[in-house]
Amino acid sequence: MDLNYFYTFKEVVKWGSYTKTGEELGYAQSSVTTQIKKLEDHYRVKLFERIGRKMRLTQSGEELYFYVEKILCLLDEAEERISKESNLRGTLRIGTVESLAAYFITPYIKDLKGEHPELKILLESGLCPNLKEGIHEGKFDIAILLDRFTEHPDLTVIPIRQEKLVMIVPPGHRLHSLKEMNVRELESETLILTEEGCSYRVLLEQLLKENEVQAGSVISFSSLEAIKQCVADDLGLAILPEIAVRREVESGKVVQIPIDHEKTPVYTQIVYQKKKWLTPPLTQLITALTL
Repeated sequence: MDLNYFYTFKEVVKWGSYTKTGEELGYAQSSVTTQIKKLEDHYRVKLFERIGRKMRLTQSGEELYFYVEKILCLLDEAEERISKESNLRGTLRIGTVESLAAYFITPYIKDLKGEHPELKILLESGLCPNLKEGIHEGKFDIAILLDRFTEHPDLTVIPIRQEKLVMIVPPGHRLHSLKEMNVRELESETLILTEEGCSYRVLLEQLLKENEVQAGSVISFSSLEAIKQCVADDLGLAILPEIAVRREVESGKVVQIPIDHEKTPVYTQIVYQKKKWLTPPLTQLITALTL
């Protein structure tokens, strides 16, 4: 089996098109078709079905894709480990949450890229449960989470710091002068929340449930910027990490109120597989983040 077929297969999954895959890989469309046909002949299954103009994986294709991802990750790791220039080249896959991507880790990524200009860094944001799953599946080399402390027998977890969560309200709101938020004050208020599964949304929902508080209404956004703007426009209240609202608080767009979450603290933390081989760039990033 030619391993290049696996790379081609993965690109077809990504682009949903033999033509686009050929353009990206520098192959003729017929070459892409031939490689996929050889894979199908080898495994004696149909890997793709056409839906409109897009190619979609069959159930057998999905199963093969699961293993192809693992195989290619192992090949990349082997190349990095064996290469004499493993500290200069290769790919570093980082998963993190939006707030940390925007307000915390960017300088560290910039420094690492400056030291290793040939290193390819892939940074992907997502929800903490999905990022943890991505670590288990080998999708990410490392995840930087903002969540309650993570414990798992197969994972190495390094807490960096405890993060402060705050409630933000528009200027002039009835709660703006409070020194600390009592959850019962949220009765009948409109809450502007992040996506379901977000660590600080889960925390707020838990606090509301424990105190038998029912919010007046809920608005959900996946974008932190949209949430902050809605609060500034007096559409509701939000709970966010302090690092994500510092600029808006300093400019007076919103007012920050501390909220007690000491019983369930959240941490910025590094997570990776215990069996993960740490390349020099990965080791450098971990060291920089934990100094």
